[in-house]
Amino acid sequence: MTLVDKIGAVVAIVIFVLLAIAYFYAFRPKNKQKFEDLRNFVNDKD
Repeated sequence: MTLVDKIGAVVAIVIFVLLAIAYFYAFRPKNKQKFEDLRNFVNDKD
C-alpha cells in the first residue's frame, strides 16, 4: 500500500464519518422544528 492509497483511505473514512454526522444531525427529532422554521426562509418577507 503506497502513501497515496493510505491518504485516500483516510480521506474516505473522514468523509464517511462527516456525512454520517450530518445525516444524524438532520434527522434528529430535536432539530425538526429548527429545519421547519428555515424551510421557506427565502420566501419570508421581513
